[in-house]
Amino acid sequence: MSWHSVSEDGQQKQNFLLNMAERVSISKYFDWYLMDIMPIVERNAIQQKYGYHGLYTHTAAVVFRGIDYALNMGKSPQDVILACAFHDMARTTDGDDTKHGANAIPMALRAMDTIGNIDIKSRDSITYAIKNHSFNFVAPDYVSACLWDADRTRLAWELGYNPRFFATGRAKTVAAGDAKQYLHFMNQNMSVFARQIIIQLDKQY
Repeated sequence: MSWHSVSEDGQQKQNFLLNMAERVSISKYFDWYLMDIMPIVERNAIQQKYGYHGLYTHTAAVVFRGIDYALNMGKSPQDVILACAFHDMARTTDGDDTKHGANAIPMALRAMDTIGNIDIKSRDSITYAIKNHSFNFVAPDYVSACLWDADRTRLAWELGYNPRFFATGRAKTVAAGDAKQYLHFMNQNMSVFARQIIIQLDKQY
C-alpha cells in the first residue's frame, strides 16, 4: 500500500504510533544522559548545580529539549545530548558572559576523552555548537541547530517568541507555545528514575 493511499484514520494512527516511539526514545536518551553523561559533566564543570543556569536544572532541561528537537528531525540525538550537556560547563554567573561557550571547550574535550569513542567529525560539531551557542550565527548543522534552539526556548517563553532565532520546526512550535504545557510534556516523558534526580524542574529552566 502506498503512502498516499493510507486513509485519514490510518494516517492519524500511524502518526500517533510515531509520536509514541519518539516519546519512548526521549525517555531512553534522557536516562542515558542522567546515568552516564551527567556525572562526567559534573566532575569537569565549574557551573553551579542548581539555579537559573544550573546543571540539574537548566542544563537538564536543555538536554531534554535537544533530544526532543533532534528526534523530530529524524536525527540521532547523541551528539546533540553532548553539546547540550557541555554548553554551560564554564558558566559561573547568571549574568552576561559572552566567553563561557569558548571557555567550556577544554572542559568538554576532557569530558569527551572520558566518554571515549567520539569521532573527530562529532567532536568538531559539538565544540562548534558549544563555542557559538550565545551568538546569532546560522547553524551549520543539526547539532548546533538543536542546541541553540533548546537553549533559546526559555528566552522565547520569557521575552516573547521570534521565529528568526529558531531553526528547527519542533522548536518553533515549542518556543511559541506555553512553558507550563511543555513542563507537563517533560513530566509525562521522563522515567521514574529521571524524576528521582530532576526534583527541581520548573518552567523557568
